[in-house]
Amino acid sequence: MKYWDREKKVLELLHEHGAVALAEICELTGASVATVRRDFDEIQKKGLAQRTHGGLKLPEKKSEHNRYVNGTEIVDEIDNEKMIIAREAAAQVNPGESIFIGAGKTCNMFAAMIRDVERLTVVTTSITAVLELAGSPNISVTLLGGDVHTGKNYIETLDGDISHTLRGYYFDKVFLTVEGVDLERGYTVQDKNRTALYTQLSRMTRRLYMLLDSAKFDRRAFATMFPPEKTCRVISTVNMPQKFADFYTQHGIMHTLLPINERK
Repeated sequence: MKYWDREKKVLELLHEHGAVALAEICELTGASVATVRRDFDEIQKKGLAQRTHGGLKLPEKKSEHNRYVNGTEIVDEIDNEKMIIAREAAAQVNPGESIFIGAGKTCNMFAAMIRDVERLTVVTTSITAVLELAGSPNISVTLLGGDVHTGKNYIETLDGDISHTLRGYYFDKVFLTVEGVDLERGYTVQDKNRTALYTQLSRMTRRLYMLLDSAKFDRRAFATMFPPEKTCRVISTVNMPQKFADFYTQHGIMHTLLPINERK
């Protein structure tokens, strides 16, 4: 059974019973415990459910006092970090530049924060970023074509012709996020199809930015995109583990550690 089929089954049971057990899904789908745990992590990351001890439950009803920034809900402290990082990234964008925006919530926030930058050319695989920028008269936006997989809000697999056309582009700046980074495997993503695109983009820009909240550190996803010593500019917060700050300093990698503001 494919992931999206398992996800559909999990969500059906969640909405019927309010919660599901890991052992129950293993039995129904024939998947291993490790596989179902990964499925549960993905479902939680999408905000469709919350992890419990041994299972999943429907998320608690949102409070009407939850904070929104440019239409994006700030649910917890990690989201608050993403917002702070996105704001710093937006400050790096100048009028008249050509930039690429990757997938992920931080990049979506970032897109919402650059809507007033004049004469900006934006290329992206993020459908959400396009929606954020579509109403900006001074910004030219291009959504790369390809396949959108179940549950995703970005182009995961590029069309072959689009990939070839992309080789003719050059960006002043590229802004990316990843699912994990550690000092052994480097920068990793869950969708292996993104690795070729991001590797190509890193050769087509004057400056590569990695937008990393503290939840990304000491975490590994499925596919390695860049080694840990990859030349880039890291934007994170003071919650970055010290060993990463030391590593970046040792390898001459520029990194900005932002203070954490109290949520208002």
